Amino acid sequence: MNSIPIELRILLLSIMVSFAMGVFVVSDVFAENAEFKIPDWVKKVAGLWHDDRIGDNTFLQTIKWLIENEIIILPTTDTEDKSSNEVPAWVKNNAGWWANDQIDDKTFLNGIQYLIEVGLIQIDMSERGGVGGGGGGY
Repeated sequence: MNSIPIELRILLLSIMVSFAMGVFVVSDVFAENAEFKIPDWVKKVAGLWHDDRIGDNTFLQTIKWLIENEIIILPTTDTEDKSSNEVPAWVKNNAGWWANDQIDDKTFLNGIQYLIEVGLIQIDMSERGGVGGGGGGY
């Protein structure tokens, strides 16, 4: 049996198909030496989560997939032994503000990095050189 919820499978399939068709274009606003990279279309996913149109688990699994597949590039993020079971309200609020262009990409990604640090998003980047993608060189 497949343990991935149907809503997550549909969301990921939509993202992969659109990405493969070239519908999504990574913004050129990032300098070559930027610490992070995040496609503009991820804001829609964050907005859906903030508006409770997708659940916490779906959002977390989507972000995990995007990081593991190097669609979202983060600086190397250390994880701590502490583990939390609940997404803090400030992270979800940040997602809504970011989706509405009220905060910048870096502020939104600070929340994503926090979720990795506390174990809510667990990234397997062992074959890619470090948590956050990009070969760990960021």
